[in-house]
Order: sequence, then structure tokens, then C-alpha cells
Amino acid sequence: MQHAITGRGRLLPMTGPPSGDLGTIDGPWIILVTDGVVVEVRPGGLRPGDPESVTDVGAALCTPGLVDPHTHLVFGGDRSDEAAARARGERYTGGGILRTVAATEATPDDVLRDGLRGRLGRAMATGTTTIEVKSGYGLTAAAEIRLLRLIGEAAAPLPLRVARTYLGAHAVPPGMTPASQAQAVIDALPQVASLADHIDVFCEPDLFDVSLARSILLAGRAHGLGLRIHADQLRRSGALSLGVELGARSVDHLEQATADDARLLADSGTVATVLPGPALLLRGGLPPVRALFDAGATVALGSDANAGTFGEPSMPLAIGLGVMIGCSVEEAWWAATRGAAASLGLADTVGCLGPGMAADIVAWDVEHEGAAAMRPGAIRPVRAWFAGRPRSD
Repeated sequence: MQHAITGRGRLLPMTGPPSGDLGTIDGPWIILVTDGVVVEVRPGGLRPGDPESVTDVGAALCTPGLVDPHTHLVFGGDRSDEAAARARGERYTGGGILRTVAATEATPDDVLRDGLRGRLGRAMATGTTTIEVKSGYGLTAAAEIRLLRLIGEAAAPLPLRVARTYLGAHAVPPGMTPASQAQAVIDALPQVASLADHIDVFCEPDLFDVSLARSILLAGRAHGLGLRIHADQLRRSGALSLGVELGARSVDHLEQATADDARLLADSGTVATVLPGPALLLRGGLPPVRALFDAGATVALGSDANAGTFGEPSMPLAIGLGVMIGCSVEEAWWAATRGAAASLGLADTVGCLGPGMAADIVAWDVEHEGAAAMRPGAIRPVRAWFAGRPRSD
């Protein structure tokens, strides 16, 4: 089926570099879509031979659908009391990840599935068309398989793309050591790999150090999974360098990374995925976004929506917070679309609007991309298309 989307406002196709004009077209413009795929983007209005089916978004800002490359959205329980305690400056003694693991185990499948579907719905309502969801609140093989299965079931009736990540190496459960948990994660791979797209490790010196992380990631790669790492968040661990060494798709967090690390990433194919929300809330340092962009590294923005530190899967908020920690407005939008797509290994499918790309398109309730910085988290879609299928907010 052929369809045309037209507008007289600004179109940001994300075909230019992050520090450039993003390929911006001031209206009028037209996007031609066939069978869910963009076939042409051009300035000007309709021409003879264009589709009869047309949607006009008026003066709305129009962009590719947003891509959230880092979330922990399937969980039970509530840890907002811990957030309040941290804000008072108290030590992190509320139970953390293991508290959520226990609550998740005690929550029935239908409740977990409905909770996740609601969070995915909120992500779609804020302009996200592709999202990554991790397991990690199970830790045993059976519990992790359960969570990966529930992610697939929750996503099945929804139009957005959902990439699943196996994060058995998220914490060390009682009775286990980091080494024994790492081996358990590896041993589960024959059962888990068919349910996931990626494998991730929370690499920290007292948790899963570089040696253990390397073993887990190599085993994951042998089972066909893309590699991701929670890297240099709390302490400088060597995880970023490990990610580059192994050709990981993404190293995430990077609050303790340096300008030298930025140059190392720039010379690699590994994406730096920055998560400004939890970085600001945890107050343990900020990722060096200015050094990353200036070095020429590929940068992604993500929400890191999770059970304990930052609860909302809002990419417009991540864009606004990204500007607060050093991105330009153009860089933040690029990192939330094209950079984030690269983080998930989907750069040939989503993240920009050019011929052959998925017709994931959002028209916003603003006329200029700068509104995302002036109204962090408050801009909303007025129209959205998922692979060419319209969905109104």
C-alpha cells in the first residue's frame, strides 16, 4: 500500500551528521511510503503520480520514531522509598536489585505482563517506536527465561519493535559468588539464546569484573547474541576497553569514562550509550558527552527506565536531560534516533528517514526541535506511524 505524509513545518530526517543540520528540510515536504518502508523524502508538495492516500501533519515538527536502547522494564514491586532515601543523602541500604528480584519472583505472570505492557504503552505515547528491554530481575536460568518470555508476550500485540537482552549477570544472588553466577549465566545460554537478541553484563570490580565479563560475553557471542556492557558506571573498571576489544555493539552508562576513552570509542565500531536520567539522580558523575561527540564517537541516548533509580521510559525526557549534560539539541535528537539505532545493531532499519528505511515517523506538538530542551519530557506526538501504520497519541 502506498501513502504520502506531507507537512509545511520542519522535517528532521537524521540523514546528516549529529553536529550538522540533520538533513533538515523546511516545509513543504513529502515522505512517500510503500508497504511500511520509506521510498522517497523530498522538499515540495505532491506531484502527479503520488499516492492518493495522504496525511498532512501541518506545521508540526516531524522526525524518525525515537529509539530507546537501554531499559529494564519487566519487574515487580516498588522501590521509590529507596529513591527518597538517596535524595536525603542516605546510604544505599534499601535492598537494591535483589529486592526487585524477590518482588518479581513473587509477582504472577499476568501482573508482570500487564505492567510491562503498560510501560511499553507509555513509551509509545512519548514517541518511541523501537525499544530494548532487558531481563535481569530473575538471575536464575528459569527466572530469566520467564522474564524473556514475558517480554515477548507483552510486546506481541503492540506495533513497536522490541529487542530483548539477556542480563543474567545483573547481580549476585544469595549463596552465589560472582564466579559461580557468571558460570550459571553461561550454562543457561543454550536455553536462553533463542529468546534474546543481545547479552549484557553489569561489569564492576566487585561484581562481574573484566575477566568474568569477558567469559560471559564471549559465550554469548558464540550463541549468536549481540554484545552490550554496563560499563564504567560506578567505578572505572576497564569495561569500556573490553567492549571495544570484543567489538560490542554498545557500552552503556560511562559516568567514569574519560576523554581518552572517548578517543578509543571513536576509533571503534562500539557505540557509547549515555543514560542521563540515572546519572543525574545518582550523583556519581556524568558521562563525558562533550568529549565523546568532539572525538567523533557514535553516541546514543537511552532512558534506562528501571525498577530502582529512574522509572519512566520517556525518550523526550532523555533528550532534554541529554542537553542538560552537554549535548547540543541536534546531537541529542540524533543520539535518540540514529545513534540509538546503531546501539541496537539496527542502523540499516530504523533511526533515520531515507529510502529503504522503516517508515517509523513521529509528528510532534511543537514546531522546532529546540522545544525538547526548553520543555524536557513535555513534548508529545500528535501523529505516529509504526512501519507505516498510523497510530494517534
